[in-house]
Amino acid sequence: MNIVIVIIMTLSYVLGNNLPSTRKFFQSRQFVIRKPTNILEYIISQQDLVPTNITNPDESIPQLDTPPRDALSIIDEIEAEIPSLCRQNTFDIHTRQDLDNIIECEILVGDIVISEYNYPIIIFPKLGKILGNLTIIKSPELVRIEAPNLQIISSKFVLTELTSLSLISFPLIKFVNVLDWNILPILSNVHFNNEIQGIESIRMSDTSLTGFSGFLTDTLETLDINNNRFLDIIESNVEKIHGKLHIAANANDVKVNLPRLTRVNNLSINNVETLNLHELKTVDNSLSLSNNYFQQIRFPQLKEIGGTLSIYKNENVNHIEFQNLEEISGGLMLNNNSKIDKVNFFPKLKIIGGALELIGSIKEISFKQLKLIKGSAIVKSTSIQFDCNKWLSSSTSEILLVVRGGKIECTNYNNEKFTSKVGRFEDEVSRNANHTISTVKPTFKKTSLGLRIKPINWLTILSILL
Repeated sequence: MNIVIVIIMTLSYVLGNNLPSTRKFFQSRQFVIRKPTNILEYIISQQDLVPTNITNPDESIPQLDTPPRDALSIIDEIEAEIPSLCRQNTFDIHTRQDLDNIIECEILVGDIVISEYNYPIIIFPKLGKILGNLTIIKSPELVRIEAPNLQIISSKFVLTELTSLSLISFPLIKFVNVLDWNILPILSNVHFNNEIQGIESIRMSDTSLTGFSGFLTDTLETLDINNNRFLDIIESNVEKIHGKLHIAANANDVKVNLPRLTRVNNLSINNVETLNLHELKTVDNSLSLSNNYFQQIRFPQLKEIGGTLSIYKNENVNHIEFQNLEEISGGLMLNNNSKIDKVNFFPKLKIIGGALELIGSIKEISFKQLKLIKGSAIVKSTSIQFDCNKWLSSSTSEILLVVRGGKIECTNYNNEKFTSKVGRFEDEVSRNANHTISTVKPTFKKTSLGLRIKPINWLTILSILL
């Protein structure tokens, strides 16, 4: 009976974290309680615990048979069966004595908060399940955390400001909801089960770990891996990230492999040697690639970016591919990628919802399908081969007629600046008479920086159109 109670208690917490919601769950389903024929049948599978977070083709909750008696009556016995010392809203632990008070618990119901702990080792010898958060913070003397039988942390596992921690050993852990580790500067050994399920969010910052893998999940809210100076491989089969994907300041030779990722909200990749995001189709917000060490940027499946695309100071990049990208809702910024001298890798791009900014040793610019730039278009080229006059010419420019929201500016290798303002009237007329505007030759006024294109009198344009 005790084991049955444990099973129901686990279901209660994971499904709703309170008895009322668990009652509702039992009222909507029928169960049978029988004597197990094998000890393994006592263990609740992870598919039964959290079917929506696990890679499983059948995401329906298993249907069980009618119980011989009311399952709700069993729930009423839970409080009597779980000792009160193992069941609290919060377990506040600061000393070994505090820890000894719960050392015999096999299940802890409630949040465990260990702070300013004054001993180098934390051991939970019998603990199998934590139905709540496990938080360990601000304990500079702590060196080891061990829980040889722990299988489930139903919510968050938080480690913060543990400057002496070097080992975490949870060899049987199978389920964690959130990992949030920060300021663990000498943590280099983590013994986990090879396949952890249930993960929804991961933040790992300022550790000495060398690898990141082994988490089974289709979706994440956040994946943030930064400032782990020895971390040289990051791998995951995640398919969607609803929030942020941020990777930065890990080992200089870090390899990032997310071969199944198709959708992400915000994407920021910095200081990475190799990058595989070849199945990515949609970025809901912004995409930023800066200060990386790879030679190629390839997004062969990417079709739309909901914010800004920024590619900045990737000094080794000599090849860029965005062959299916059609729309950028924000700006497009390509700045100081020293080996990129031709911007011709957006063959299907039609709309830039913000500004276009190109800075570097640019010789050639080509946007064959571009129809609209809602912001300004700014080019600063250090190449003697780039001709601002040609780029701004009404007869040769691909940009002049598609800018709708601001100025067109070009600065050449001599630091001479050429500027054209796009007015509201030109915008309105151009929708119906682009061919007419293209025949109008702008007039020029010499400045100390070069040539400045003077706005054309709108009456002149009107007379031509009529």
